[in-house]
Amino acid sequence: MRCYLVRHAQTQWNAEDRIQGHSDPPLSATGRQQAQRTAAYFAGRPITALYTSPLARSRQTAEAIAQVTGLTPTIRPGLAEIHLGAWEGLTPEQVNARYERAYELWRTQPTTVRIPGGEAVAAFRERVRTTLAQILASPHQGDVVIVSHGGVITSWLADWMEADYDRLLHRLVLDNAGISGVDCRRVPPWILWINAVEHLNHVGPPAA
Repeated sequence: MRCYLVRHAQTQWNAEDRIQGHSDPPLSATGRQQAQRTAAYFAGRPITALYTSPLARSRQTAEAIAQVTGLTPTIRPGLAEIHLGAWEGLTPEQVNARYERAYELWRTQPTTVRIPGGEAVAAFRERVRTTLAQILASPHQGDVVIVSHGGVITSWLADWMEADYDRLLHRLVLDNAGISGVDCRRVPPWILWINAVEHLNHVGPPAA
């Protein structure tokens, strides 16, 4: 079973470099196009299950994929991005100005930062770990698409690579609508590729 891990398409807050967390902006016009191109990538592939975070940017991306696969997205609350409390809606520069350069520390050592009203990193990682285990325990006859968020995907990759989460979050790039592929039949899963974005670069109608 192959798992396709899809980061949601772009929102206006992404374009403005605003911190989203559990805040719920919809896809931008660019994001809607990215979602359509991502959907075209999955046309004709043997996808048998489609999961999504409950946040709008993820659901809208999954709904585009649903249109080409004929699948109904299953919403899993545990796939939501980490809750970033008082930082949500701010830019990194605003966080640094208001909270003594806390965003700089977050980018290098997130597990040491306590965000007012936010979710602890350890609790976040445990919930996404548990949610993935539940998804993989469900019976699937083919491949699975999971639409979620950069923090969620990074957490899984850190587990599978036995990597330090703080360092990986600082160094890993996961673009909007980027697709990572994982062979989930293996224990631990084998990472096939990370952050493929070629499907977004077509001129004209996207190809399958």
